[in-house]
Amino acid sequence: MDNTKDLFEKNLKELESVVKTLDGGDITLDQMLELFERGIELTKQCTNALDSAEQKINILMKNRETGEIVEQPFAVTDE
Repeated sequence: MDNTKDLFEKNLKELESVVKTLDGGDITLDQMLELFERGIELTKQCTNALDSAEQKINILMKNRETGEIVEQPFAVTDE
């Protein structure tokens, strides 16, 4: 899972950089289009990673007796 986390963080940082560059406005139209396309791809990759993580969490949270997914807040702990 560390590879997934590392890849997600890398993609998110690159996406932030893309947005910052686009917001700066000091680029050509062609560069804007390229960055926009890259931003869309990075957004898809990040969304897929989050969806995958959510599915894993839901699987882990299933009630062993009933098989139902129990709604519980996700608590982040320091490692």
